[in-house]
Amino acid sequence: MKIYKILLLTFLLLAFNGYAQGINFEHITLEEAFVKAKQENKQVFIDFYTVWCGPCKKMARDIFPLASVGEVYNKNFINLKLDAEKEGEAVAKQYNVTGYPTLLYLDTDGKVLLKDTAFKHEDLFLEMAQRAVSSIDSQYSLENLKKEFPNKLNDEAFLKMYITKMEEYGQRPVEGVDAWLRVQTEMEEASPEMKDYIMHNVRSFTVGSKGEQILDENYETYMKSASKFEAKMLPRLKTQILNNTIIVAERKNDPELVKAYIDAYKERPADKIKQDDLVEAELMYFVMINDGKSYKQVVENYVDSLMNKTSVAEINAEDEKTYQMYKKAYDRDPIESRERMLHASKEGLIATKILKEINEKGQGYLDFENSKEEYKTVKSWIKYGYKLKPENCFTDDLQAAVYYKKGKTKKAVELKERAVKNWPKTDKKFVNKEYELVQMKKGESI
Repeated sequence: MKIYKILLLTFLLLAFNGYAQGINFEHITLEEAFVKAKQENKQVFIDFYTVWCGPCKKMARDIFPLASVGEVYNKNFINLKLDAEKEGEAVAKQYNVTGYPTLLYLDTDGKVLLKDTAFKHEDLFLEMAQRAVSSIDSQYSLENLKKEFPNKLNDEAFLKMYITKMEEYGQRPVEGVDAWLRVQTEMEEASPEMKDYIMHNVRSFTVGSKGEQILDENYETYMKSASKFEAKMLPRLKTQILNNTIIVAERKNDPELVKAYIDAYKERPADKIKQDDLVEAELMYFVMINDGKSYKQVVENYVDSLMNKTSVAEINAEDEKTYQMYKKAYDRDPIESRERMLHASKEGLIATKILKEINEKGQGYLDFENSKEEYKTVKSWIKYGYKLKPENCFTDDLQAAVYYKKGKTKKAVELKERAVKNWPKTDKKFVNKEYELVQMKKGESI
């Protein structure tokens, strides 16, 4: 028995030490991390995550605890782990974090050494640390390259190197690719080589870019020399460019690029236009230029269209029909995927989508609401929500937000608790709602 206990204790100590050898994430503020990094001659590494992010959990489980990773990161960095939707929200906005996990490497003055997004295997994650450290005193550091870029827009060699370095640093070289294409002398624009370049680098093109211009002007030529696969992919490039545009615009907080996206989106064939996407872009634009009046008008029109498109009775009837369809399929073959759809359809697929939209748009509307008439407008949306579904978390959540804004904290907390209790646990916004409830109870802004 004594030997067994010794072996068990040894195993536990080894397991603990193995875990301890991974990254040591410190529970301090970013400002404290900068101070400590200067004192210890290190840099700062931040893992931005969210609780709903699968790749974030995989990094935390499979990569961060590795001894090889801990050895490098603990030696060279003060390491922080921040929830981008909670305590790390302000820092995430400061460094324009829009995807998860975002792995951010900073020098002691807060300048970006390297930034990348997505799960990284051990070898690549270690390589990123090395690149960050080696770039500190390099003339080709991320900060130095970005400073030099505006002065080198006609330097073909520099721009080509800039694109390569941006990719190494985990950046989308959108500006670099656009500048290089305007001055490059390597390829004729109608050549097969340029066609290949366009197809392989389309993720770096936005609406109005030189890359899009080259594609438009040489599309027919490219199609004539295209392989079967290329002929299938070339017609899809314009959609990819459009999608890139809104992603880059949001990342750069660039209202003019959002406007370019909206204008281009409206030119699409009618059957390719999704009103939801257009509304989201318009709202993003008005937030960026701080035009509350236009923002509210778009929301009012959109919510009115949701409420008036189909009667409540027709929505409920269609949802019931869908539920019975899924129930019949589940009864015939009760597999897990059908069980999930059965549960979702029981809540009412159409009704739930409408209620979620009213909740999301209503929350944004409240940020700009400043009159009794606008308050009444939100109340009418809430009334409609309860008519569509008398007990639902989305309308409870919007009503709680109204109460809280009006200073009725007790009522707000009661409704928020009910909303959180009934909120779908698989929904990405669930953790946000939990956090908002905590903030409400503290009397803090949400």
